[in-house]
Amino acid sequence: MDAPSFATFPWLGLGACSLLCLMVAILAGATTWVRRSADALKLKGAGRWNLLFRGMCLAFLIGAVTVGWPALVAAWVIVPIALIAFTLRRDAHFPKSQRYLSRRGLRNIFGDMLAALQRGGGSQPAARLSIREQVSQLIGRARQSAVRRPKHAAPATAVAAKPKDGFAFLKKDGTTAIEMGVDGAPDGAGAVVSENVSNARDVMLKAIRVEATDIHFEPHEQTYFVRARVDGVLRDMDKMDGVVGKGVISAIKVISDMDIAERRRPQDGTFAVHCGADRFEIRVASTPTSYGEKLVMRLLRSSGGVVAGGLNAIGLRPPILRQLREIIHKPYGMFLVVGPTGSGKTTTVYASLSEIDAHQHNITTIEDPVEYRLENITQIAVNTKADVSFANILRSVLRQDPDVLLVGEIRDRETAEIACQAALTGHFVFSTLHANDSVATITRLLDLGLESTLIQTAVTAVLGQRLARRLCPDCKERCSPPDGMIKKLNLKPGVVPFIYRERGCEKCGGSGYRGRMGIHELLVMNNDMRSLVRPSPSITDLRKAALKSGTLTLQIDGLFKVIQGETSVNEILRVTT
Repeated sequence: MDAPSFATFPWLGLGACSLLCLMVAILAGATTWVRRSADALKLKGAGRWNLLFRGMCLAFLIGAVTVGWPALVAAWVIVPIALIAFTLRRDAHFPKSQRYLSRRGLRNIFGDMLAALQRGGGSQPAARLSIREQVSQLIGRARQSAVRRPKHAAPATAVAAKPKDGFAFLKKDGTTAIEMGVDGAPDGAGAVVSENVSNARDVMLKAIRVEATDIHFEPHEQTYFVRARVDGVLRDMDKMDGVVGKGVISAIKVISDMDIAERRRPQDGTFAVHCGADRFEIRVASTPTSYGEKLVMRLLRSSGGVVAGGLNAIGLRPPILRQLREIIHKPYGMFLVVGPTGSGKTTTVYASLSEIDAHQHNITTIEDPVEYRLENITQIAVNTKADVSFANILRSVLRQDPDVLLVGEIRDRETAEIACQAALTGHFVFSTLHANDSVATITRLLDLGLESTLIQTAVTAVLGQRLARRLCPDCKERCSPPDGMIKKLNLKPGVVPFIYRERGCEKCGGSGYRGRMGIHELLVMNNDMRSLVRPSPSITDLRKAALKSGTLTLQIDGLFKVIQGETSVNEILRVTT
């Protein structure tokens, strides 16, 4: 660029070069910001906005080389106009308090920049923020976090039905019972596999491919219906002749070390399967019915999955995640995860254990049965037939210098008392309990016969949990938030511009959902809560104290996930009411 200069120093030329470099930096940053913002907000014409700013960047570089001054002047006029036009489109998707072209615009810009540098972290504890403030922060950061992570997490891939993968039934002790290919042929020079075993293998493969968590064999007059629980909802999977169904149940009972001749009493058993590189622990329960024996199997992927990702993989919101990480690294205390059957309590406890350094801590688990295999951790299975109960094993383990203990489930007073005493004598205890929510855990422990003073001193925190289905990323559609949701969160109309709802497509089987995530409420025991724990506490006072301490209910946590576009209002109401 040919620019005049003073005799002593080329001030004008230096200024022109500075403006040139500044414009290059502005165009590069603006192009990146427009592309990311347009994609995250799913703006109509996002591709045209991207093309416009890339074209301006290219045109400016060419013009600066060829025509010089006119290109620089034109850029300083056109680029601000284009940025203002795009920002107006961007602001239309945000409430007034979060817009850039507003009275608080500069504050919002610098606040978003600071939040991006801190990766979403805030200096003020989330427990001290009101629900409205947390919603505002959530809306302000949702689009930025969407840029940092993939738009839609791909569902776990089903196990491919390839003969080279292989399939094997394993006994409770880990020895191989039957090894075969997925096409029905036995591996090696073994005996020919029976038809009942092949049918059992086929049912297991179907369930694994659809990522089922439970398989139900339900007897009717002349047939057996096979149903699978996928994403928490039962669906029909197969139909068998009555004779074939009884044969499959007999084969499963043999593998599970159950009495094949006993059909009049309920029985329990366990076994495992290897399917390719994956291992699944199977819990089996049978019970007599008017049409025959019903059998239910629970499938647990012990070879990794969610547990391998630690607490980051179970769907905790950042405020709860930070608090929980502080809790599980305490030297002593008790952490309880509560919820109904099938709400993911064991998975959460295992994910917590995976974040503790097993090389520096002696970690021991007592389970019925061992559901996930963790390295460098001592895992002990309960054996009721040998009179080896939770309480008996726990007494023995306390003499082996443990740092961290996992008691699979608190079922009776004796186990609860020993676990609490362990928490008071320099051990950190993880356990699960069946309770409706975190506050109801206190009354549940009292119902078991535990003394109130023991609860006050031993329990550190309680995490209530449910599993909610995720919206299918391929068919979810925008809708206006219902008035009831806005009132529940105590928000002003228009603060949440839109949410998503289910629709249904081929990929999700018409349900509108694919996969599941956790919704949580974390109750940290403070002095106010402990003072209310007495032999006959008021549940109303306990809930008020929990809300005052910053505990958000399961439903509120679920509505946060609705605002983020992960699930729907209907699904949250289904699992929390």
